[in-house]
Amino acid sequence: MGNSDKSKIDQDLVRSLKQGDLSAFETIFHLLERKLYYVVFSYTKSTYISEEIVQEVFIKIWEIREELDPSRSFIAFIFTMAKNHAFNYMRDAARRKLIREELWENIAVQYEQVESQYLLKEYGEIIEKIIAGLPARKQSVYNLSRKEGKSHAEISEILGMSVKRVKNHLWEISEIIKKELRPYINNILFLIFK
Repeated sequence: MGNSDKSKIDQDLVRSLKQGDLSAFETIFHLLERKLYYVVFSYTKSTYISEEIVQEVFIKIWEIREELDPSRSFIAFIFTMAKNHAFNYMRDAARRKLIREELWENIAVQYEQVESQYLLKEYGEIIEKIIAGLPARKQSVYNLSRKEGKSHAEISEILGMSVKRVKNHLWEISEIIKKELRPYINNILFLIFK
């Protein structure tokens, strides 16, 4: 800031501003607007944001004009105000960015949970169809084991077959399910990695 600007913004000009003199305000605005802009721009690196902050500073000056002290350095005061506005903007922008990132992260987690639940439900329905297509004996073994949680020995006793035969049925059912699910799993992998 040159000495000529300091001499132009003297106590009388600030006193006039304090009393609500619009021409004093316009004079100060024209003398300092560009310099304030460059100071703010050095922090924000944004033309739009810098212009907005400078406007906010001058609006604030007009709002608090009655509280100004003409005996204190008006130039130091207004430049400090502009720097503070720039710092506040950058702090708030960083906070908004963190909040936005956290929001997107939460949305992504919720989407994955919903998607997982949907896939589990869909796989459950496919497996139910596969089981429904099995012979009655295999369906009974599967239902007693997976749905009712019975042990191999309990299933053997209920259905009157050997434990080894129960294990064989469960292994065969498992192989059938894997074979029938393979096309669905391949489609999902294709969608994920395409």
